[in-house]
Amino acid sequence: MNPIFQSTDGLSLLVAAGSGLVLSAGIYPFYIAWLKEKQIEQFIREEGPESHAAKAKTPTMGGIGFIIATVIVSTIAILNSDLLAAPSELFSYIDPVANRNNAIAAGLCLLVALACAALGLADDYGKVTSRSNRGLSARFRLISELIFGVIFASALLLLKLPFNVLHLGVIIGPDNLLPSSIAMPEPIAIAYAFLLIPFLVAATTNAVNLHDGMDGLAGGTSMVVFATLAILFYATGNVALAWVAATCSGCLIGFLIYNRYPARVFMGDTGSLFLGGLMAALVAAGGLTIWFVPLSIIYIVESISVMAQVVYFKLTKPFTPEKPMNPLKLALYKLTRRLPGEGKRLLRMAPIHHHFEAIAAEKGKKEWTVVFWFWLIQIGIASLVCLGFTQPLKLYTF
Repeated sequence: MNPIFQSTDGLSLLVAAGSGLVLSAGIYPFYIAWLKEKQIEQFIREEGPESHAAKAKTPTMGGIGFIIATVIVSTIAILNSDLLAAPSELFSYIDPVANRNNAIAAGLCLLVALACAALGLADDYGKVTSRSNRGLSARFRLISELIFGVIFASALLLLKLPFNVLHLGVIIGPDNLLPSSIAMPEPIAIAYAFLLIPFLVAATTNAVNLHDGMDGLAGGTSMVVFATLAILFYATGNVALAWVAATCSGCLIGFLIYNRYPARVFMGDTGSLFLGGLMAALVAAGGLTIWFVPLSIIYIVESISVMAQVVYFKLTKPFTPEKPMNPLKLALYKLTRRLPGEGKRLLRMAPIHHHFEAIAAEKGKKEWTVVFWFWLIQIGIASLVCLGFTQPLKLYTF
C-alpha cells in the first residue's frame, strides 16, 4: 500500500496528479508510433479552416492514452486508500460512511466516462475507416449519452449516494473547514437525478467535443477545469472525487506535451467525450452543479455559437412563400425546412474558436495565440470560482 493515499492530506492530490502526468507522458511516444503505423489519422473537413489542411496526417484517437492513465492512477489511489477510516481533523464533519460512498461514486464516475469514451471510439473508428467525417449519427450519440445519464442517476439513487447535497462553498476556519451546503428534498432530488443529470452528461460531452478544434485547446481548458474541481472536492472533504479530478488534470498535462501546437496527436472524439462525461459525472455526484455553470462558461459559449450560427444561416436564406406569412410563422418555416440557397453567417466560422482563429490568421497570428487566450480566460474563471467558493457567506448574504 502507498501510505500517501492513507490520509486526506492535500499532498495526495499532487501525488495523484504527478503520477498521472508521468504515466500519460510515458505512454504517448509508443502510442503515437503505433497510431502512425496503423495509419489512424485525422480527417479534416473541407469547410474547416484552410490552415488545418496540413493536419490531415496527424494521428487521432490520442485520448486513449490519457484515459488509460487516468483510470489506472485513479483506481490505484482509491484501492490503496483507507476511505473507511476516521477522517482527519480538517474534515471532522465527514463520517466513514460518507467516505465509502464517495469512493463508490468515484468508481461510477469513471464508468460513465468510459461509456462516453466507447461512444467516441466508435465514432472515431467510423471516420477513420470511411476516410471521411461520417461517424455515428448525432441523434444516436445524443440518445446514448442521455441513456448513460439515466443509468448513472439510477445508480446514484439505488446506492443512496449523497448526490442531493449541493455545495455552496466552504468557510476556512482557524482549525478546520466549515461547509456551506443545502440538501434537496427527496422529490426534488429524484427530479434532479432523472432530468438534470442526463442533460448534464449529454450537454457537457457534446460541448467539450465542439470545443476540441485547435491544437491544445480542449486539453488545456479541461486540465484547468479538472484541477479546479479537485480543489473544490478537496475543500468539501470528498477526497475520492478530488483524486480522480486531480489525476485527470495531471494526465492532460502529459497529453499536452504532444498535443500543443503543432500537435503530434489529437485526442479525437474518444478523448473529448471521455472528458465531458467525466466532468459531468463528477459534478453531479459531488454536488458542484451550481459552481460548474460559471466554470464551464467557455463550453457553454462554444455550444451557443454553433446554435446561433445555424439559426442565423437558416433565417437569412432568401425565400418567398406562395402565400403571405407573418414573421413568426415564416421564421418557424425556415428553421424546420431544408430550403435551397445560401444564408448569411453570423460568425466567420463556428464554433467560435474558429471565428477568432480566422481573425488571428488575417493579422498574421498563429492559432496557438488564440489557444493561449482561451487558456488564460479559463484560468481567470477558475480563479474566480475558487475565490467565491471559499467565501460563501459573503456571496449569499450580499
